[in-house]
Amino acid sequence: MIKYIKLFFISLLLIQNAIAESHIMYAHFIDVGQGDATLLQFPCGIVLIDAGAQDDGHVTKLTSYLNKFFTKNKKYNNTINTIIITHTHIDHTRALREVVNKFTVNNYIDNGQLEGPGTLNPKWLRKVAKQKKISVNVIIDKNITVLENKMGFSNSAIDPISCDSIDPEIRILSSKLDENPGWPHSSFDNKNNHSIVTRVDFGKSSFLFTGDLQEDAIDTLLEYYNQTDILDIDIYQVGHHGSHNATTKELLEKMSPAIAVISMGKWDYGRDTSKQFSTWSYGHPRINILNKLKNQIKRRRSYTVEVAGAVGAKNFKPYKVSKAVYGTGWFGTVIIRADNKGKFRVTHYK
Repeated sequence: MIKYIKLFFISLLLIQNAIAESHIMYAHFIDVGQGDATLLQFPCGIVLIDAGAQDDGHVTKLTSYLNKFFTKNKKYNNTINTIIITHTHIDHTRALREVVNKFTVNNYIDNGQLEGPGTLNPKWLRKVAKQKKISVNVIIDKNITVLENKMGFSNSAIDPISCDSIDPEIRILSSKLDENPGWPHSSFDNKNNHSIVTRVDFGKSSFLFTGDLQEDAIDTLLEYYNQTDILDIDIYQVGHHGSHNATTKELLEKMSPAIAVISMGKWDYGRDTSKQFSTWSYGHPRINILNKLKNQIKRRRSYTVEVAGAVGAKNFKPYKVSKAVYGTGWFGTVIIRADNKGKFRVTHYK
């Protein structure tokens, strides 16, 4: 009798754990050096936002992370339901081919920009899409604005996730513009300003990914959604790796985030080389952005940490972080556990 009672309580505990996990998602901000790759783990599916990496070593690091993840979580069957590439710069696409070759991918989304550095892998994907049974979707800003509801755009490729316990909502709020809305020509010609902006809702938990969107495009985004609360979110992936011109005071006020995560390389990456495209040469993240985050972020860390911030290109200084601001170049991979009630737990490891 005691044996059966024990089995009953063990079974009950397993059921309770399964129910609890069905109301939880995880956002893995994977440390890929000076680049972007974020795995969104829902109870019944996977979305990858960007497949970037600093170099070939970090391509291997990303695919190894994904391989370990799928080995541990066999229910996902080595399958990424959707890959969203915010824009086709190399630090967002470098690992795309390796990811597609190693794992099953059902849907692929980008903004259709196929000229310039970083487009080799998106072009390759289009060539193999039929063979690999990948649905390729190009989303531009007209797909969004034609709706006139100012709630963003979604379809079964953008949001293929529909779990029994809770149905996450994935929407694209902005993408490549066909016509210049009045920006300087240099801004309109800059791929960063055509980044796909994605909002993710999981119950009362919400995330915003702005890619490398910069000030002119941010102003246009704010103007378009001015009369809505669509930009009011909990978790903000800091734009353009913490660049000086990719997070504005007005955007932060509109978002009112509780937590911010910066995807960037270690501060001294590129210091002893002539590499132009490096954390060191760019100066990511900038202290002026860290100050803006400090002033706006609601949530405090349990203890203050000292990290490296830049006052300019190739010019870093110690900076103390007391708010809930995390950087992959500081702490390694950052994982946010979010439940459907809007509660969060942040862990990180190198």
